[in-house]
Amino acid sequence: MPEQLLKFDELELDLGSYQLRRNGSVLKLEKIPMELLIFLVARKNQLVSREEIIEKLWGNNVFVDSEHGVNTAIRKIRHAIGDDPDQPKFIETVVGKGYRFIAPVTVLPAHSVTDQKIIPVISPAAKSQVRTRSLLIGACVFSVLFATFYFGLRRLWPPTPAGRTMLAVLPFQNLSGDPDQDYFSDGMTEEMITELGRLDPQRLGVIARTSAMIYRHSNKGVVEIGRELGANYILEGSARREGGRVRITAQLIQVRDQSHLWAAEYDRELRSVLEVQTQVASAIGSEVRLKLTPAQRVRLVRTRSVDPEAYEAYLKGRHFMEKWTEEETRIGREYFEQAIQKDPNYALPYAGLADSYVWGRAGLPPEEAFRRARTAATKALELDDTLGEPHAALAQIKFTNDWDWAGAEAEFKRAIELNPNDTNALHMYSHYLLSMGRVEESYAITKRALQHDPLSPAMQLHLGFQYLTARQYDDAIQQYLKLLQIDPGYPDAHNQLAVAYRKKGMFDQSVAEYLQVETLLGLVPEQTAPLKAAYAKSGMRGFWLKVLEFTEPSEQSDISPYQIASYYSILDKKNESFKWLNKAFDSHDALLVAVKTDSDFDNLHSDPRFADLLRRMNLPRD
Repeated sequence: MPEQLLKFDELELDLGSYQLRRNGSVLKLEKIPMELLIFLVARKNQLVSREEIIEKLWGNNVFVDSEHGVNTAIRKIRHAIGDDPDQPKFIETVVGKGYRFIAPVTVLPAHSVTDQKIIPVISPAAKSQVRTRSLLIGACVFSVLFATFYFGLRRLWPPTPAGRTMLAVLPFQNLSGDPDQDYFSDGMTEEMITELGRLDPQRLGVIARTSAMIYRHSNKGVVEIGRELGANYILEGSARREGGRVRITAQLIQVRDQSHLWAAEYDRELRSVLEVQTQVASAIGSEVRLKLTPAQRVRLVRTRSVDPEAYEAYLKGRHFMEKWTEEETRIGREYFEQAIQKDPNYALPYAGLADSYVWGRAGLPPEEAFRRARTAATKALELDDTLGEPHAALAQIKFTNDWDWAGAEAEFKRAIELNPNDTNALHMYSHYLLSMGRVEESYAITKRALQHDPLSPAMQLHLGFQYLTARQYDDAIQQYLKLLQIDPGYPDAHNQLAVAYRKKGMFDQSVAEYLQVETLLGLVPEQTAPLKAAYAKSGMRGFWLKVLEFTEPSEQSDISPYQIASYYSILDKKNESFKWLNKAFDSHDALLVAVKTDSDFDNLHSDPRFADLLRRMNLPRD
């Protein structure tokens, strides 16, 4: 078996030489994806569970973020072999279970393998990888939209100002004994965070899901968790779903003396689960002595029963959406649509759909994704005008797609008013303010978001980006270095650190970081060697000329015109930069919203053509 050659379609999997080839050309595939492909092919036509994959690739006694690790490996395999997850030819996803290799496999004798020609350095495939990634861009504006998983813990901000209490909802325990029910307990956690966050935002802040979920399997005590999160109170809970009923327990703990202030157990029909959530929120409000307004009290009692199957489908949709990959976003979207079919008057699945098209990896052209998002968000608000999330989705559409600056700000403000703990809305409102040139206001919003989500890698990255945009390069460098101490494999942090080093004139360090980004994203030394050689021979100018050579800018290029404009601006080729900025304008490139404050275009500000671009975009001028 180790020496076999396995053939499927135009592909050959050579177990002897440990190579994957298409029509004789070697395809690059890292060790983990290669091992997984071999495992799936060996079990062709059989369902291979995620648990089996984790045990096979990492073993039982090694900690791994299984969702991220398995999903990443599958994605890399599909990219290498050209498989479509929606219409799979090779690897079929069995939702909630695992994967199945479905293509016919032929076993050939090892001696039939001929010597293969190695792909030339910087092959067309390598150029395509460079061309299709949003990297090596001066100000990587929206890379922070898709947060990578985070394994470290770090406090960024001191306790919140006196008079405002902070509460953390720890992940509800799944007491069903079935790991497939994790979506339910996770969903309860997220729903409680949202419900509590809307109680009295001026006096009670709630830690966001990203930071809270880090403690899912933690053995840390209440005092340590409270200190790390800056929380005064901790809510612990559990959920057990059996048939059409659900049993929920919850207890509120005061951090400073670890005293248990309140505890309750609820045994209800699943259709009454929303009522349980509001009862828990009301009880906690009383314990922390919140003074609710009449409107807030009315909202607490204004709950509706929900179809149990619709509720479960919605929770599953959110569960998959939180993985932030294109495949899981697609699966999450399917569950939201199932929920809508079960209960067309249930607003939350429409809000989830809108989120999947705006914030997730939609897998659609931007215009179509935004069109669908707008429709879903509008419907969600028709059904429930107290939801903040659809307003945040509409704000992002008006910001990056419509260039409706006043409309976008109004939607961001309304989203935050309705859900003041929505760090996603706070995060993107901060980006909006940066794009408008309102840097100090943006910093205040960033600080507020960090109080709610102190352990979020995306928010820590955004703090560095805040410094970068403010031209505070020393602060930016320190922030990125601190983040990379905790997560050395965070490509976006390396990329933005490269920008900060470049702005400081620290070119050796900058190029090293750019090359590290490429390595983390899968390029081998032979593929990055030309970039390194260009820098060694001709400095930064040679490096960026080589980058342009890789991107092959043309009318048919699939790389963002804004990116190409930034490359030319870095090289001080102003005419070419304006040419591509105009193309970005004509194509309504979403990245163009950052042009006013992107430091890579500072050299263009004195040119009348820059003022004209801002005028055509209706961007306010200082």
